[in-house]
Amino acid sequence: MPKLERYRTPSSTRLLRHVLESPALVAAVRELPPAVLGRLVDSIGLESAGELVALASTEQLARVFDEDLWQEAAVGEDPRFDPTRFALWLEVLFEAGEAAVVQRLCELPIDFVILAVARLVLVVDMDRLGLELGDDEEELELVEKALDANPCEEWEEFRLIARDARSFDTLVTALVALDRDHHELLRRILERCAVASSEYIDDNGGLYAVLTADEMLESDARAERDDRRAAEGYVAASDARSFLALARSGAEAGERDAVTRAYFRELARDPRPVAPARPPRPSAGTGAARRGKQQAATAPDVEGLTRLLREAGAADEPLRTALVPASGAPLLAAALAELRATDPALYAERLEELGFLANVLVAGEAHENRRFRPIEALETAVAVCDEALELELASAPSSQEQRVAAAVLRLRTRHLDQLFRAGWSRRKPNAPRR
Repeated sequence: MPKLERYRTPSSTRLLRHVLESPALVAAVRELPPAVLGRLVDSIGLESAGELVALASTEQLARVFDEDLWQEAAVGEDPRFDPTRFALWLEVLFEAGEAAVVQRLCELPIDFVILAVARLVLVVDMDRLGLELGDDEEELELVEKALDANPCEEWEEFRLIARDARSFDTLVTALVALDRDHHELLRRILERCAVASSEYIDDNGGLYAVLTADEMLESDARAERDDRRAAEGYVAASDARSFLALARSGAEAGERDAVTRAYFRELARDPRPVAPARPPRPSAGTGAARRGKQQAATAPDVEGLTRLLREAGAADEPLRTALVPASGAPLLAAALAELRATDPALYAERLEELGFLANVLVAGEAHENRRFRPIEALETAVAVCDEALELELASAPSSQEQRVAAAVLRLRTRHLDQLFRAGWSRRKPNAPRR
């Protein structure tokens, strides 16, 4: 008689083995949403996930980087790029071989690559440095000390000086490999990075100019990240702060604000077809290379992989579109239910607006000294809109059927973001959310 055993969540090692030993699951990796892939890598541990990372497309990794490499010091602040974490990703990418790393660097957004290099090395144009310093012996001495104190590498007229000695060899190896096949691309990257260093030399105080140039590089890369995330429905922290500040001010919500218009304009764009990225080219004889041959004729078992990830805690159950709780917002809930039955298109539009408001709260508002959880943000958005709707219909007939009919009429002409602004302005900062 078989014995009953307590169910145990698969360990990270078992989880990785389950995925890699099944050709159908291997094929499904490239079908995973980037957010799920990122959680899978976290569950396994980045240092142990080299073979899994080699299977992912560069498009997937770029989206994973948007989450993993950008960190906020506090809720609502603009995220900052983490170069140390990128250096670890670079080491993991090298497990698939130099050719795979070069391919990734060519496929990733150029502003992102420039930012990563600029954060890990100081790139100095030695020809320009010599001309500008001239006979300034004191400045020359300071520069020479800086060069002697850090690992460095020469490339044509540029000298690359380590900002983090631990990652310097890995980065230089990647750039040397890039130079072999894509010399002009590497020159573009180093020229942009050298701009930051040249500003340091132009100013006697130096350091401030370098930091300013660094901020410019980060701003460019952050803007690209925000654009990618906006197309997926995310709201940038700066946009969320602007929207909430406008709502808090109590400004007349007769028209949609610029942030909301831009958000829905981005969602309305027709997505451009993206050619699937070629898989990395692992070095001969690696496990990833062997499995690559096996998966070519294997249908991806996305459902099976998703089930395995949920069992391991690497993927959440999808949040269903039950955006209206059963209690807590009765008038809004009843009005949306009526719209769902009579006008599905308008109902879907209002749900998108609730999604926008929830994303605004997640990105721009702290809750109990932490970030809102998605379901909390959604419940808060519904509650605020409901409060505003109740106030606007305060003089409506008292019967529930008549009040719901009046609410439906209001929702036909009033966007939920406008209702939210009206309700949010009446709330005190950090007031308890129901």
